[in-house]
Amino acid sequence: MPAKATAFRPAAHPWLHALVALVLGWPMPGATAEFGASWTGDFATVASGGLQQEGRHMGLVELSFDHDFAWRERELSLHLSGQHRYGGGFSENEVGDLQTVSNIDAEHGTRLLEAWLAIPLTSHTSVLFGRYDLNSEFDAIGAGALFLGSSHGIGPDISQTGAVGPSIFPNTAFGIRVQHASERGGALRIAAIDVDASDEYDYGDSPFAGGPMLALEYQWPLQAATVKTGVWLYTRTCDSMYAEERGAQYGGYASVERRFGENLVAYGRVGVANAEVSRIGLYTGGGIVHTAGLLPGRDDSIGFAIAYARNGRGYDDAMHDAGVPVTSGEQVYELTWRVPVGEHVVLQPDVQFVVDPDSNPAIDDALVVILRVELAL
Repeated sequence: MPAKATAFRPAAHPWLHALVALVLGWPMPGATAEFGASWTGDFATVASGGLQQEGRHMGLVELSFDHDFAWRERELSLHLSGQHRYGGGFSENEVGDLQTVSNIDAEHGTRLLEAWLAIPLTSHTSVLFGRYDLNSEFDAIGAGALFLGSSHGIGPDISQTGAVGPSIFPNTAFGIRVQHASERGGALRIAAIDVDASDEYDYGDSPFAGGPMLALEYQWPLQAATVKTGVWLYTRTCDSMYAEERGAQYGGYASVERRFGENLVAYGRVGVANAEVSRIGLYTGGGIVHTAGLLPGRDDSIGFAIAYARNGRGYDDAMHDAGVPVTSGEQVYELTWRVPVGEHVVLQPDVQFVVDPDSNPAIDDALVVILRVELAL
């Protein structure tokens, strides 16, 4: 399962705007352009349980460029981002968990993550096309971005799908997204993503030749809360959990994020997937975040979250037939504290307790400790 990164946008720096414009030969972007550069590092160790009590350093370097410009009386938005990843494999080799305890844990490599152009069609409707991270808008929960566990960025009921994932970190694909925003703060978005349901066939390089993934999400404000509901579907089938059978990958999810006063936010999410095809048939999770409360003069945040991924009936049946014992699913409890240190540095100690890692009774419950360090220009 690919790792997922919650939304992380490095800080902009005005003196870099002019440099990028000069190098690329573009007009001076002024205040409507932003260039960002950042490094995120996780120093992680398994204190007890898991596969082995070892430590690992993982890192993510990101460059991004955002530019708003006028074209034929329309205000267009361009976004480019590239990443370099190293040191991944902590969940696979040390923890043995299913949901991935660090959202920057991914295979080593350098690649373009996003390159898209957004065009307004009306005052409330826009279209976006290009290389697109589905999780930048779909199934994104603001308060969940605090946590390092991948399931709080996008539910594992979605991230488990496709040959290499549903166009999320670290593997994205070409997509088209249409969004209509209402005056009351609601939004309806629809996307078609050029990702394959499986790697059984080679459909070549033609867009959508392998059958797109379709996603629809509706978001609306409700008093002090934001509610999201969504559905998704792969248009081509893939192998089922049952021998010599095929089925479609599809599912749905709902989340609510509610603010209590100025400094307290709580959220919850539930998602389901077709259990005849997908390993995870049900996911439930949630958390609570308190900001600006522990250190005077610091914009620190502390949070506690729970993530539970339950195996689907098809996976349970397949393991039973193979004589492999499994538990019902995996639970992860996470306590984290994010502390800015100056203008460009953030420290985030994080503790996670993984119960029934990978739903494998042979793996002991794991206590994981991570120190995240963020540097941004």
